[in-house]
Amino acid sequence: MTISAIILSGGRSSRFDGAHKPAVELGEATVISRILGAVRTLDPTAEVWVVGSVEGLSAGEEKTVHHIREEPEFAGPLAGIAAAGERMHSASSTADAVDTNPVALTRSQPSLARDAASVTLVLAGDMPLITPGHLRELVDYCRGTGLPAAGSDDRGKTQFLCAAWPRGLLLSRLAEVGDPVNAAVKLLYAGVETTRVHVDAEVIADFDTVEELDRIRARFDSEL
Repeated sequence: MTISAIILSGGRSSRFDGAHKPAVELGEATVISRILGAVRTLDPTAEVWVVGSVEGLSAGEEKTVHHIREEPEFAGPLAGIAAAGERMHSASSTADAVDTNPVALTRSQPSLARDAASVTLVLAGDMPLITPGHLRELVDYCRGTGLPAAGSDDRGKTQFLCAAWPRGLLLSRLAEVGDPVNAAVKLLYAGVETTRVHVDAEVIADFDTVEELDRIRARFDSEL
């Protein structure tokens, strides 16, 4: 089985004074660099798709990822996932010399077989404390059950943008959802059994405001 990852980096960061959240530095690395590093530690060969801005990645890191934009820009995380899914499937289908339309998933047997054996991580670009260990848990549960696996904390919060999906199921759901522009990410999970993987709430903490980032910084500093 192969691992790929979608890192969503296309938000406006409007509650963060317009600064690009994934490019914020935490310690000696940016938030998005930390997320990419966790993926690379899990699997150095993982194919990574950054949707939105690559600000915060070094020139060397940029060369190791695919960079795309959702259409239209700032159309929301589901549109970002759909943009990456379309490109992922197009690349897979091109290798098999078949129709590159995402709907062709149901007709493309070689591509379908490969996608069914692959796991795709779907990650928000503002979760700097994500660990390779947690990503491994998500991937293992996904592989073991054949279902999406998402982090859930002891307060019952499920982080749907820190999840592992069987790639074939992810692409099928995107085709079923249809127009993703400004649609809720929960639509992707509608009617799909999802494995909740318990994790420390801080690991899947994201931030929208300076105050929330300050709490993450305090946690990060306490672990140094």
